[in-house]
Amino acid sequence: MIALLLALQIAAAQASAAIPTFIFVRDGAAVTPVPVTINGGEASVRADALMKALRGMVITGTNLHYTLALPRARLDLIDGIPFAKRDSLTIPLNRAPQVRGGQLYLPFQFVSEVIPQYGGGYVYDAAYSELRARTATAADRPVPAESTSSSARSTASTPPPSTTPRPTASAPAPVSTPRSTVSSPPAVVRKPQVRKVVVIDAGHGGPDNGMTGPIGTPAWFVEKDVTLAVARILGSALRARGVDVLMTRTTDTLIALSDRGRMANSNRGDVFISIHVNAPGSRTAAGARERGFETYFLAEAKTEEGRRVQDMENESVKFETGASAPKGDPLSFIITDMAQNEHLRESSDLAQTIQNGLIEVHPGPNRGVQQANFAVLRGSYMPAVLVEIGFGSNQSEATFLSDQDNQRALARNIAESVIAYLAHYESRVGGTR
Repeated sequence: MIALLLALQIAAAQASAAIPTFIFVRDGAAVTPVPVTINGGEASVRADALMKALRGMVITGTNLHYTLALPRARLDLIDGIPFAKRDSLTIPLNRAPQVRGGQLYLPFQFVSEVIPQYGGGYVYDAAYSELRARTATAADRPVPAESTSSSARSTASTPPPSTTPRPTASAPAPVSTPRSTVSSPPAVVRKPQVRKVVVIDAGHGGPDNGMTGPIGTPAWFVEKDVTLAVARILGSALRARGVDVLMTRTTDTLIALSDRGRMANSNRGDVFISIHVNAPGSRTAAGARERGFETYFLAEAKTEEGRRVQDMENESVKFETGASAPKGDPLSFIITDMAQNEHLRESSDLAQTIQNGLIEVHPGPNRGVQQANFAVLRGSYMPAVLVEIGFGSNQSEATFLSDQDNQRALARNIAESVIAYLAHYESRVGGTR
């Protein structure tokens, strides 16, 4: 078995350092080979095989979340998102982790860079395709023949140590430190409590009515009016809980989608919440039966339904002037993408917290947390979600959403969810965002 491992390791060392056939996880004398998979010309390793070799495990969470639980560190990631996270530190990846055939595959960068830098005590040796614990010494691994001969030559040319005793310098007397000079531990200075800023965005407005309904009757339900009513109540509920609130609109006016994010950023918002009402893809009898609530965070849409809702809500841009439309500068796009990805994981957690909070007050089915590329969320460099509070196209839900008591219940539970999320975030990372 040892001979086989040595043969595999030497073969890997002779192969390309960028894409070896195997990587070898070494912990002391134990060596475990982990196959490297090539998919589309890109190298990756199976997360479960790598974690087993590292004496860790893969934890599967909700909403495509995964945790690599190593002995001394935990790395969080999301399927399809080119970022990982250790505690509050965001780690950019050159490729996104992917689930293929029911298995999570990690880009080779995890072996060569991420785990050595953030995994808590590993080093990657590209010459040997070896990922080893720092306690494993160079003597533990095989030495190539040329290195052995070089070492022998060096040893042979080194003269034997002299037997003549060397003069010994007298050691300086130890210097005692007076007790009075030892400083006492500094007093703990507590940071003043900083009030959080929640940005509330009432969807649509002005000439942009949003959806109208219900289907099958003369339209009496208008989305822009209901979103504004719920947003106002939500703002009051959050202020009553000690949170500062910024409303993107307080009247029936049109705010460009890109301007809503800029308003949130310029006022240093901590959380961005956009309130909307859903509608089906077609005004048919089947469409009229669609019901339920769902919460979105910004990421590439994974389902046809997510893409449909994304396109529907992004149609608001047609009401904007050219001056308000976002510019297509490539550098601006890259910077925006990086800033948004920094908050992806937090946005997903916020979305799940809000979705869970609505279950007890909403009569419709729980449609879960979804992801889509909403224009209104793109420019918000903070945890940001879009809440579809129900289907105004459905007769019963349109009636439910138009009732002020129900609007207060929805707003109250969203507010409590936001407070719970902020408290959880504070306990995990401390300080301000």
